[in-house]
Amino acid sequence: FSDFNKFRQSSCGIQFFCSCEVPSGWRIQGILGFVEELVVNDDPEYQWIEKIRTPRASNEARQRLFSKLSGTLQRKLGVKVMELGGNAVLGYFQNFDLEGESGIVVRGIGTAVA
Repeated sequence: FSDFNKFRQSSCGIQFFCSCEVPSGWRIQGILGFVEELVVNDDPEYQWIEKIRTPRASNEARQRLFSKLSGTLQRKLGVKVMELGGNAVLGYFQNFDLEGESGIVVRGIGTAVA
C-alpha cells in the first residue's frame, strides 16, 4: 500500500456560481479574493489524424476535449479556493480561446468566498 491519495487534487464540495449576487439561502462569511486559472491543450482540429477522421468524429473529439478542459479548470480553481479556506466561487466566468495551431486556452475567473 502506498501513502498516496489520488483525490488530493479534488475540489469536491466547492460551489461555483455564475452570478455576482449571493444566492438566496446563502450567507457570505468572508470574501477571500480573486482567483484565476488557465488551462492549455492541443486542438484536435490540428492533429494529423484529423486528415482521416470524419467531420462528425472530429467534432465529437473537440467537444469531449472542451468538457474535459472545463472540468480540469474548475478542479484547479476549486483547489485554489480550498487553499484560501473558501467553499464557493461567486461571479465564475469561463472563456475558451481557440488559438489555431497553438491549441485551445481555457480561462476561469471568480471571487473566492467562505
